[in-house]
Amino acid sequence: MPRWTHRFRIAAASFVLLSLPFAVPVLAADSRFEVRSAYVEPVDGIYLLTAQLRFDLPDGARQAVRDGVVFTFDVDLALHRIRHFWFDATVANLAQHYQIGYHALSERFVVRNSNSGEQTSYATLDAALESLMSIRNLPVLDAALIEPHEEYEFSLRATLDVRTLPEALRWVLFWKDDWKQRTVWYTWSLPR
Repeated sequence: MPRWTHRFRIAAASFVLLSLPFAVPVLAADSRFEVRSAYVEPVDGIYLLTAQLRFDLPDGARQAVRDGVVFTFDVDLALHRIRHFWFDATVANLAQHYQIGYHALSERFVVRNSNSGEQTSYATLDAALESLMSIRNLPVLDAALIEPHEEYEFSLRATLDVRTLPEALRWVLFWKDDWKQRTVWYTWSLPR
């Protein structure tokens, strides 16, 4: 075996072993953030989404919210028509944006729906986070867009977005994976 091949194998094995400590925290952060359940149901010609999420802010992020940093929480929903002999067709996409922050004057945590402008205040950060984890009766689709003899799938993903942080703090948090969390796509079939 040539000498350079042996050195290459040693270098590759060293790289893998050295990168393991950095990979484990990323996996641990992702496992804390998930879509537990989601479904839609038609009510008066509109499909309403109900979903249950699970996540937790790390201690540093919790303190940042208490110190006045506003985080953005995004929920993305996609509807695809299933085609058996071609790529699935995207019928609709919906992005729902929320902001969570601390209002120092009232000493309350505020969750604001950026799409509608509606906001609700909570006495504790845990109560504010709980409100984001439970989505109830969110209108997502007009039933007229559904063709009766076609098959459809919904996909849902949630993201804790730090792009809204001040520029200096974003640069510091570039290396903090647990401050930027995203679930995997949760997919289910639309019942006929």
